[in-house]
Amino acid sequence: MTEEPNEEYDSITQDDVDALVSQANTAEAKNVELNNALINLTHEKKDGNFLHHQISTDDLLNRLENFYAGNYQGRDEDGNVCWKAPKDKDLVTFNQYGVNSLMEIISKYIDRNTILSDYSEQRIYEIMGDIGDELILLILCNYEKMGMDTYHKKTKFRIIIATTTHIIESTYRRAKNGRTLEEINQSKVVSQYGEKPVMGNMVPIRRSNVVQRILGMGG
Repeated sequence: MTEEPNEEYDSITQDDVDALVSQANTAEAKNVELNNALINLTHEKKDGNFLHHQISTDDLLNRLENFYAGNYQGRDEDGNVCWKAPKDKDLVTFNQYGVNSLMEIISKYIDRNTILSDYSEQRIYEIMGDIGDELILLILCNYEKMGMDTYHKKTKFRIIIATTTHIIESTYRRAKNGRTLEEINQSKVVSQYGEKPVMGNMVPIRRSNVVQRILGMGG
């Protein structure tokens, strides 16, 4: 039995097939472009958060400032954690002048420029020696003006110096041999090349499959 020709299929020309394939491929390319753009935006956001976390010193400086003022962490009426001033004046190590004087110096060492620098072990030792000497001289020459006007407050002298220099040293340790800068650069490389673009459920469109579907020859 001879199959009757299908006039609907016979009216489809090669140009029609080529046009459909071109439209499908254009749509495919557009979907890939949109997916890659979304992935890039996600990576940029992750990189920004990572970079901020790596070089931010705000929280550390805030803790030091409250440490110098003798404040402690408590809770407000709503149950939120906050800094509170002690009622016992002997626990207020420095007055506002003392706190400001120390923070003016400390903030020049604990900052993003330090973290993103490159220091050798020997250079860190040299810097820490200088900082320790300067802090000791500052407090000894101005302890009463800075608020250390009782015996109990003066007994905190060594712990103030030790705590401050240890925290500054930890900041410089993050810059030893450019460690933090290297980590940031490596994270950028991983984010750019370490993950393949997500294609979702998109299937590459081949000319033969389109032609088969149009002519009713495909499964």
